[in-house]
Amino acid sequence: MDGQEAVNAAARRWPGLLLLTVAGLLVFFWRLGSHDLWPPDEPRFALVAREMWTRGDYSVLSLNNHLYTDKPPLFFWAINGFGRLLGGIDEWAARLPSAVAAFLALLLIERLGGWLYDRKTGLVAALVFATSLQIVERGRWASIDMTLNLFVLSAVLLFWRGRARPESQAASFAWAWVMMGLATLAKGPVGLLLPILAVLPSILIARDFKTARRLVSPVGVALYLLVTLSWFGLFAWRLGPRYALWVLMHQNVERYVGAWNSTHPVWYYLWRFPLGFFPWIVFLPWGIAQAFSAEERERRSAALFLATWIGAIFLFFSFSTGKRGVYIIPLYPAAAILVARLLTRAMQDVAAGAAQGGAGARPRLRQGLRVWACAAVVLAAGLPLAARRHYTDLVPLAAGLGVALAAGAIAAAVLHARRRTGAAVAALIGSLVLVIVVSTEVLLPWANRRGNIRAFAEQVRTRLLPAAPFATSEEKRDDWVFYTGRFAEQADTPRAVVEYLSRDGPRDLLIEDEVLGQTDLTGVPGVAEILRGTVAGKGYHLLRRDAAP
Repeated sequence: MDGQEAVNAAARRWPGLLLLTVAGLLVFFWRLGSHDLWPPDEPRFALVAREMWTRGDYSVLSLNNHLYTDKPPLFFWAINGFGRLLGGIDEWAARLPSAVAAFLALLLIERLGGWLYDRKTGLVAALVFATSLQIVERGRWASIDMTLNLFVLSAVLLFWRGRARPESQAASFAWAWVMMGLATLAKGPVGLLLPILAVLPSILIARDFKTARRLVSPVGVALYLLVTLSWFGLFAWRLGPRYALWVLMHQNVERYVGAWNSTHPVWYYLWRFPLGFFPWIVFLPWGIAQAFSAEERERRSAALFLATWIGAIFLFFSFSTGKRGVYIIPLYPAAAILVARLLTRAMQDVAAGAAQGGAGARPRLRQGLRVWACAAVVLAAGLPLAARRHYTDLVPLAAGLGVALAAGAIAAAVLHARRRTGAAVAALIGSLVLVIVVSTEVLLPWANRRGNIRAFAEQVRTRLLPAAPFATSEEKRDDWVFYTGRFAEQADTPRAVVEYLSRDGPRDLLIEDEVLGQTDLTGVPGVAEILRGTVAGKGYHLLRRDAAP
């Protein structure tokens, strides 16, 4: 491609990138900092980042003034970076790393889809990714998953690019290892493993053993070690190599083979992935069929790459003892590209005048649209009923969202039947963006008023004795520590509560109804209730022991 062709290609990309930018800003950044940090992840991660800042220690982390070894530091570095720009660690600073990572992932998916198929497929794939339920949630949530996904996706893209262009293979593979190093600093060795799982199976199936050997680039491995040891080496030096290796094994190998929380059966992702990839999971089976169809024969290597990318990561986490829906986010880009290829190929068939019946992308998309239209109508009827049963004030919102989904689905089906498939895809994606924006505008403030974590925590903060010890029971402890600005001792059981309140001197305790109801304080004189509040339907009590035993 000469210089003029490159300029023309870039000019053709700009309208799509502008559309993608607007959609990404609406989905991931609109009202991002407008609600409290919600448990369990958000206040914990914000608290770790704030303690990193206040202690000035960027290699050994702490939580509630205790050593924290659950996660590597890169995500907390990112929160600190945004905190420096914003003047402190708040809701915006805590969530911006996820939102920015989600937005950058859209640009990478647009590029990868364009390389695998065409520019329009890449653009639609990015929009499919952005409007998937799990991505909308995690792109607006202070957690590590979107940061990990960004670096895993970057490494996968570089590996694929290096395989497709042998003349730049060495540099692409080396940079892929740098991205895997950053992914490892985000969430541990899984950042090294996932890109290899995504790209290696299709290479081996194609019997491209030469490329398979070159994946392990000596320069790349050296760069990976340079990136990861820049932190882990210092961590091991400060806490001791034996302890550092134990942390590495405990938080990764032991969590995989013998998890102590979030344990689920091997078939967990058979329902969890469809839920997270909703509503596009409806179209994925036809997207896979389209990718492996006869008319896509010239792109069979792309289909194999995407399908094995999904399968390898899906199986790897299925056999882990600990499972969460967010673990498989790194396979979502591949699923989004497969769905997008179905949509854009149907658009191409319409432009080429292909027949409506028989095999092909158009009838496949027609079947998917019919299923989604039926599902959307069911949702339109069911959402208000569900809201009426649990939260009557949300009935109008639920009805409106249901109508928007159904209208978009039905309009898409009708437009596609009338050979206006481009407009059908626009109606489909546009209705989802509308639902996301309206939900963000109305539902988040409603949930925040009901949760009122920050409001109650500020009331607690104003009543705490400055020089007295402070303790909390386990429920929402990270929230109380973050919003009160006070470290808290643990008093998680009735026995621990009695022991804490029985010590010499005045002391404060924040405890929820359930633990308080199980605790006998008749033998602890001088305990008085200073404040009572309700957060998300649960009662909390600030108790004070003034008298000495």
